[in-house]
Formats: sequence, C-alpha cells, structure tokens
Amino acid sequence: MKLFVEFEDTPGATELAGGGGDLAAFLSFAAMRGFGAQHPLIALADRLHDAFGVPIGPFTVFYEAEPEDSEDREKLALAWQDVATLGSAVSAALAAADDDQCQALVRRAGTPGVFEDFATLHRHFAAHPHTRIRMTYAL
Repeated sequence: MKLFVEFEDTPGATELAGGGGDLAAFLSFAAMRGFGAQHPLIALADRLHDAFGVPIGPFTVFYEAEPEDSEDREKLALAWQDVATLGSAVSAALAAADDDQCQALVRRAGTPGVFEDFATLHRHFAAHPHTRIRMTYAL
C-alpha cells in the first residue's frame, strides 16, 4: 500500500518516503476505532487520543487515489481538509513519538515507520501552511 499527499496549491501528489504504507495502515485502523475491533494500531490511536490529546478525526479523512465511478469521485473530492487541522493532529502525535507504550504498539503492529511518516508530513506542512491537503492511497 502507498500513501500519497496532495496540496491544493501544488499540482500532483507526493508519495511519502518508503511509500507511506505504515501510516496508511494507521489511518485505516484509526478509522475503525469505536467499532469493537482490536489491533495494535487501534490501541495506538486510542493511546494517542487518551494520553496525549491527539485529535484522531483528521487521520480518518483519506480516500482511494483512483476513483472508479462518480461516487468515488465525490468521496475523493470530500477528502480535502485544512493543513492546519491535520497539522495540529500530526504535531500532537509527534509529541508521543518517544512514549514507550506507543513504540511497543508500533512494533507489535509491524509498522515501524509510522512516526517517521508523521515527521515527513510535518515537514511538508511548513511549505504549504495556508492550503488544503488530501491523503490518498493505492493498493
């Protein structure tokens, strides 16, 4: 799986270093919070939210990169969000990068690049502070 980042003020999508698959997995499981499923990345999202006050909602706004029909195109259009909204969530998540429990959950999930991907996103935000962002994935 690959994760792409698009900024409304810049044409084209940027692939995260290493493909962003670890962060894409986190986004997918973060969206499953509250449905009774259990997975280390759901536990990570819970830990980030409960212990560090990270807003998880911005991490649940993403969509498949290649739409197949009009419904997909509509949902893809709705996947845009303000950089500031996602940026504050990413900054808060990065504050938990050294937390032993968060690191244990990342290891257990087999997604060692999650916090590195957060850091990469954070660096991209500096170049696009007043625009919208869209995260998309490809299998």
